[in-house]
Amino acid sequence: MRRAAALPTKNTLLGNAAINRATDRFLNDVAVAHITNLKRNRMIDHAAGTLAGACEQCFQALEAARPIPNIRLGVSC
Repeated sequence: MRRAAALPTKNTLLGNAAINRATDRFLNDVAVAHITNLKRNRMIDHAAGTLAGACEQCFQALEAARPIPNIRLGVSC
């Protein structure tokens, strides 16, 4: 994700193809990983920090994937 975010983009709303592929792959991998919701949330924190200025839509997708309601209710994976 860092390498993809370092590539130049014409539009920070849309990002570039590499950022989009990396974000999609990350979201899929973190969704199927056998980890707790707190760890999943922290991984999303790091990914969102990486993409903060590179792609606004990817950043929003990461924010939407957070397991906040499950953490609040105490629901595990």
